[in-house]
Amino acid sequence: MTQPIGDPARDERELTQLVKDLNEAVVKADVAVLDRVLHEDYVHHRPRGMVEDRAQYLENRKARRVDFESLVPDEIKVRVYGDTAIVTGRSTAKGKDQYGKMDEQRRCTRVLVRRDGRWQFVLYQGTPILKP
Repeated sequence: MTQPIGDPARDERELTQLVKDLNEAVVKADVAVLDRVLHEDYVHHRPRGMVEDRAQYLENRKARRVDFESLVPDEIKVRVYGDTAIVTGRSTAKGKDQYGKMDEQRRCTRVLVRRDGRWQFVLYQGTPILKP
């Protein structure tokens, strides 16, 4: 039986899996997946404060300027408001960027919109969790 669009349990499962799929695509630098799940207006606020638009984000992943060994999400919380969703959580990132080695945890906020029955990311905000 098909569940209607807007089913809260289905939305939560779908959005949680989409975050996991996105992180896997980022680690693999799978630009085809990223191209599909990022909205044309996507904006990425990196943990060190740099801002990338969709084209810059895709190019930086393709060129592996930000190269992840792993990017593991947890503590995922989903809130859906009609065709808009806010997904918060934590991620553990290992890899390297232009500043050198990364091995950190971050608090993340993602905003998604549903268009034509599928969810797309429109905004990411990452904040480093400082070690005491």
